[in-house]
Amino acid sequence: MDAERKQTYKTVKQLRSALAEGDSQRFQRTLATQPTLSLLKAIREQKLLVKNYAVEHELVVEIVRTVASTVLSPGELEEYSNYLSFIGPWQKSKEYSEARLKSCFNNFPKVSIEELLQIFDKALDRFFSKLTISAPKENQTVADYEKSIHDRNGIANDVLFAALRALNDASRKVVDPSARNLSPSTRLSSIRRFYKAVQLASEVNSLDWIMDSVSYGDLVVSKLQTGSPIDAHLEYADKKRSLMLNLAIRRNLIGVMYLPRNERYVREMLKASETSVLTEALEFYAGFVNENPSQIDMESLLRQSSSRLAQVEEEDDLLVVASARAGKQDHATYYLTSMCLTWFSMAADAVQKAFPRSFRRRSSVPIPSSLIESAVSSAGGKQVAETIKALSSTLPTKSHHDLVRRPFLSVREDDTLWLLNGDPGLWNLKVREALLSGGKVGDAYGHVWEEFLAKTFEDSDWQLIGRNKRLRLGGQTATEVDLLLKKNDLLLVVEVKALIGSNITCYDHWRSRQTIEWGCRQATAAAEFIKSNKNWLVSVAGKQLAEEVHHIQPLVLTNNDLLDGWQFEGVPVMGEVGRKAITIGAKVDYTDQSGRVVSTRWITKKEELTTDRILWSLQNPVELLIAPESLEISHRVLKLGGLAVLAPEFDLRDDLESVPAIAVSS
Repeated sequence: MDAERKQTYKTVKQLRSALAEGDSQRFQRTLATQPTLSLLKAIREQKLLVKNYAVEHELVVEIVRTVASTVLSPGELEEYSNYLSFIGPWQKSKEYSEARLKSCFNNFPKVSIEELLQIFDKALDRFFSKLTISAPKENQTVADYEKSIHDRNGIANDVLFAALRALNDASRKVVDPSARNLSPSTRLSSIRRFYKAVQLASEVNSLDWIMDSVSYGDLVVSKLQTGSPIDAHLEYADKKRSLMLNLAIRRNLIGVMYLPRNERYVREMLKASETSVLTEALEFYAGFVNENPSQIDMESLLRQSSSRLAQVEEEDDLLVVASARAGKQDHATYYLTSMCLTWFSMAADAVQKAFPRSFRRRSSVPIPSSLIESAVSSAGGKQVAETIKALSSTLPTKSHHDLVRRPFLSVREDDTLWLLNGDPGLWNLKVREALLSGGKVGDAYGHVWEEFLAKTFEDSDWQLIGRNKRLRLGGQTATEVDLLLKKNDLLLVVEVKALIGSNITCYDHWRSRQTIEWGCRQATAAAEFIKSNKNWLVSVAGKQLAEEVHHIQPLVLTNNDLLDGWQFEGVPVMGEVGRKAITIGAKVDYTDQSGRVVSTRWITKKEELTTDRILWSLQNPVELLIAPESLEISHRVLKLGGLAVLAPEFDLRDDLESVPAIAVSS
């Protein structure tokens, strides 16, 4: 962390302390000691005026506005001032919506945690029953069809997040372990109440998303009009970045749903236990209701399992290598435990659907952790009980987002667990986060990813002329560079940023972006050093290779595909799709849903990768070329409490190929 960032961090802590004590004068004095752009940005990004909303809020806002007027340009000041003015109306709308949500549980009957979860399940099923994926329409473009799938999945996730917030809030108010089972009529009315609570929770989530997006620099408040309701006009802070984020999420979704996957070590390790664990789970749940497990369609379960295992990526394999290097040998236990829990929940669902009458009077269908321990231990897992605890949650949680990350609930003091309805299938992401807790594995993972990237470039016709090089001047290290790559007369000065995280929230994505931004600045500094010190390049690459270099390009390579195709301060950011585009070329295969390629569109062939074409590829991400959305913007109105928010959305293009199939870029 450089000196300016350290000072900004220190000043923000002091400002937060002043707000907590209601001391606006100390706040003003502290702010005056460092009136910089970095501090104003930190005040917004750390939501200092949102989290510390107080009686003197308007006074504090005016203090910040006055300081901002001495630092920002007129355009920047207008945007920042709109943000400051937006906080008050947003806060009042949030309080109003939260009060309505809490009122849903004022006269809610007391229930056990198991019965609350069943009410949660039933309410969520009502929402999900309205969401279906239809077949492609005649003459519908691939891109448009994929967008419709993505939109439907987005709605499902929004509903799930709202239901989880409602569940978490309800668990604080209505749970009583000694409560009797509800009568059928009371249970039905409770489901209706919870259904309403989900709708209100969705409004609260939308308000949180808007403030997070504004705070973390995804959206800006371009206009704010007072009235009833108050109109807030939002725009994308960086249109290209926002669109590329949407496209990356879509590509991952389509890939998991429809496309053949490359073989992965972790996936094959798990498949070795797949049939035996599913069989054991079916026998347990069928025996639970005295039914015959042979009546369950095992092939259907195996297809479901394959769709979950399809989420295993190269990141998981590289994380296994990193864990071993860091001396952490429990990676297999974590992956096996998470997947065994998933297999048991799939089997429970299959048995419930096959024998609905047998389950009508059952209060719950738990997952017995003792059987999970046995299954994982038999496959070589160790300390399984501790792993289950690390991967599960107990209601209430600090945030409903914790239930997305860890949807397995410990509901009683015995060994039973419950998988939340609507689980988005992030089973391997929560494993990644658990394995990376602590610095050693994270550091090792960064090195492993760097080795992987170096190998992929060496296997193409790029030359690796330097790795982990310190750039020294006068005996002092000016900066460092991870990779120096040469092709033709082009030198890429590469910073590698290996990131693992769910990116579930705006905050998660912002944290990732902070790391990438720092990498862009590092790459720029290294490139400028090399341009200004030709002899240094000669000392590393030799005189002949150094003289061949006419273009020096900074670049950040990352495993976070959500930032693939972005640029920060003129430095391109590339994920796996981008990396392949400059090493083996770029094409789009259009396939039917069986995976058969029906059409191929070449963007750039390998033999066409001249310096000019490589530089063009850095500026023109493949996903952007085949997206149904343009960078043109329209707005939709969201009415949230006392706010009418005009939220931006991308307009559709009308010049795409009409190929009724599924597309994959490579």
